[in-house]
Amino acid sequence: MSTAKVTVTIPTDTLASVERACRRLRKSRSAVVSEALAEWLQPKGVSEADRKYAEGYLRIPESAAETEAFAAASVAEWDRWE
Repeated sequence: MSTAKVTVTIPTDTLASVERACRRLRKSRSAVVSEALAEWLQPKGVSEADRKYAEGYLRIPESAAETEAFAAASVAEWDRWE
């Protein structure tokens, strides 16, 4: 993997936290920042399966009847309120 140098400006307290993490993890500042950026770039909270489901639903949404049938089946085994 090729690398490039960059210059960024961050708050001094953030830099101090990064330096502490580097010492604790026994890693270089570049390694710690690279790992943090790689993690930050990962998709958050949505799996590939969820994304595909949502895209499919947007292409072909459920009808009202399908939604009602699903809701009815979901609550069919609930105890009745009396």
